[in-house]
Amino acid sequence: MEPRDEGVDRDAAAGADALAQAVRRSEEILESINDPFLALDAEWRFVYLNDRALDLLGAVRGAPATRENLIGRTVRDAVPQLLDHPATESNFRRAVRDRTSIVYDRLEMAGGRRFEVNLHPTETGLSVHYRDVTERARADEDRNRWARQQALLAELGQRALAGERLQAIMDDAVSIVTDMLETAPVGVAELLPGEELLLLRAGAGWRAGAVGTATGEAGRRSLVGYTAMSREPVVSEDMGADERFTISAFLAEHEPASVAAVRIEGRDRPFGVLEAFSRHRRSFSADDVTFLQSVANVISSATERVAAERRVLQVRDAERRRIARDLHDDALQDLMDALAMASAPGAAQPDTSVARLAPALSRAAEQVRNAIYDLRLAGDGERVFLDLLGELVELQRKVWAGGTLELDVHTTAPEGPLGHVGTEVLRVVREALVNARRHAGARTVRVSASGAAGALSVEVTDDGDGFDASSPTTAGIAGMQERIALLGGRLELDSAPGAGTRVSLAVPLDGSRGPADTRVRVVLIEDHTAVREAIAGMFAREPDFRVVGQAATMAEAGAMLHADVDVAVIDLGLPDGFGGDLIRDLHRSNPRAHALVLTASLDRTDMARAVERGAAGTLDKAVRLDEVVDAVRRLRAGENLMPIDEMAHLLAFGRRRRTEEFDDRRAIDTLTARELEVLQALADGLDSQAVADRLRITIRTERNHVANILAKLGVHSRLQALVFALRYDLVRLQ
Repeated sequence: MEPRDEGVDRDAAAGADALAQAVRRSEEILESINDPFLALDAEWRFVYLNDRALDLLGAVRGAPATRENLIGRTVRDAVPQLLDHPATESNFRRAVRDRTSIVYDRLEMAGGRRFEVNLHPTETGLSVHYRDVTERARADEDRNRWARQQALLAELGQRALAGERLQAIMDDAVSIVTDMLETAPVGVAELLPGEELLLLRAGAGWRAGAVGTATGEAGRRSLVGYTAMSREPVVSEDMGADERFTISAFLAEHEPASVAAVRIEGRDRPFGVLEAFSRHRRSFSADDVTFLQSVANVISSATERVAAERRVLQVRDAERRRIARDLHDDALQDLMDALAMASAPGAAQPDTSVARLAPALSRAAEQVRNAIYDLRLAGDGERVFLDLLGELVELQRKVWAGGTLELDVHTTAPEGPLGHVGTEVLRVVREALVNARRHAGARTVRVSASGAAGALSVEVTDDGDGFDASSPTTAGIAGMQERIALLGGRLELDSAPGAGTRVSLAVPLDGSRGPADTRVRVVLIEDHTAVREAIAGMFAREPDFRVVGQAATMAEAGAMLHADVDVAVIDLGLPDGFGGDLIRDLHRSNPRAHALVLTASLDRTDMARAVERGAAGTLDKAVRLDEVVDAVRRLRAGENLMPIDEMAHLLAFGRRRRTEEFDDRRAIDTLTARELEVLQALADGLDSQAVADRLRITIRTERNHVANILAKLGVHSRLQALVFALRYDLVRLQ
């Protein structure tokens, strides 16, 4: 036997001890990892798991996991549930095969926990690191959900501003709330006049036939009445135990457990309530209620627009009728009396001025009759068209002595009211009749009306002298043609000297449009003359555009934002104000018009203000002129110049800025007169001693004043306080 080498034994023992210590240190390091960590060999057998990995795998397999029952076993054998994730097995194989690290989609666990899986190949297999990203995932979901909410709100608000039907706005508002809050039923309850009854105007999740017909009591003890009168959102997690209101029999049918309800404001009284119910108990968060109130505010703006339009129409109609009555009772009567006196035997000798008075009075009387007819016609759009046509023919008969006027109505003629289309057609027919009587020397005129294929056809023929129809301005024909073209119809004229005249027109009644002037009407509002004229010149080169107005100031632009404008290109920095304020005026005149902001300012506050007022897009003045034309063309084609998420961010930014400014103004109101003097002294460049000397106070008092200023304004230095003061014009720089 050879003698043992004690030195070798000692070295071996030391090496084994060092290896054991290294293993322990490695295990301590792995155990210190806060996330689940495990190691697999080339056959996917577990060779190491830290405690957090054991907890995770125990949750995955639904039974406790220990090292004793996992080490040495394969993943497929020990925890097959881990491979249920569709990407797990393929990613494991790819990481080993390609010797590359892989990070893949989250592993979702019961209870909503989510993990990001990190795979790292090793010399002997694969290490797997699970990172808990539950909070980040929830934050991402909340952010995406908020962005979608804001985008939907922005779109709904734009549609309400553009004049879309109120019922359509309410129906879509209900759908948005149902989708975003994942709750049902949802409804808009309108308070009927007297505020004692309510009507379910729009809703989702209610029993069949309830929307539009279901009514109920709206007293203070009802949910709707309580919400409308309290002026604050009403949130109840347990409606059955809530003593603030009672549950009606109709509502009880739907078994509501929880509710969030907000008031929809009206002009003089609440319009109603927007309410979201849940059949299972749930907590509506502050964000949920804020979103619900935002939707209610859009509905409120739409109801106010409808009410305002109704008031304007009522005022206009009353004014038209008053003018017509005054003309008929006073002016026309006086004219007829004067005409009778001027036409009486012996009233005048030939060739005297009095003799010429009778025909002048006769013409004036006819003009007054026509004015009365026009005024009354404007308010008669809901009357039957054929009745109005008959009245027009009878009126023309009364003023036409010695002529024959016939009316022929075919059985195919439309029987009901034709609204604005009928009004415009009657005006054209009257013009044709006046031309035949006054200018053609006709003895017989025939008016015929018929209809076919969703269109109205009217023909006026006479046996008069006729004229050269090649002249577009003859006898007001150009104006008649333009009026019919705007209705999407066509007007044809057939006449020749000595052959009489035939005027025939056809207009669509089914909403289809025929050939009309489809050019986009543009107004340019820009204070730099050279820029404005250059843009106008570019539009002039395009056959599908027409510049109908140019302005350099807000005052000049006011008269140009009328109903005939399709697009207004507006500079924000005008000499007499913020150009974005013109956007609301534009939409009041023409709710379907677009506003394109063209500005040299990239200030997000100004851009947010413009978008809030309804701007459809913004462009930097540095863009090429053809890009401006292209942007307007895209707007008219229905494209979005600004991505919805960007618009949502701008709207949110604008709200934050308003909130910040409101808070800043409140902070400013807390400043004392002495503190304002200190701020002015700082603006004058004085140091602490100089400020104290100017105000005749001690250094310590000056520092106390500065500390109070910093605390009240929420800033951290004298420089920040000075910037704050300059922003709100609290100080003047010398």
